[in-house]
Amino acid sequence: MEKQIYHVQSSLRPAIIELDKGTFVVPAWVEVPKGTTLDQIIWDNKIEIKPNPDLIKVTGSSGDVYTIQKIGNKYRCSCPGYFRAKDKICKHIKQLK
Repeated sequence: MEKQIYHVQSSLRPAIIELDKGTFVVPAWVEVPKGTTLDQIIWDNKIEIKPNPDLIKVTGSSGDVYTIQKIGNKYRCSCPGYFRAKDKICKHIKQLK
């Protein structure tokens, strides 16, 4: 009987784990029969990463790169100034608006 071949698409190299609930190829979490080996896995690591228009990268005055995320009509920034500001509007968000 010929062994089943499984195609897994992931940016990380696959591994096989056995849990109480079954055997899986991770990180894709594809369920496979117990006894499946890595030579039965075809790994496709060519994943197209699409840009997210709701994430904007900005460079701060110190050269650090921060991410501004648009959530609905509000913004959130990963810079320290965002977390210190009472109104949660840092200088990067002000510049964006």
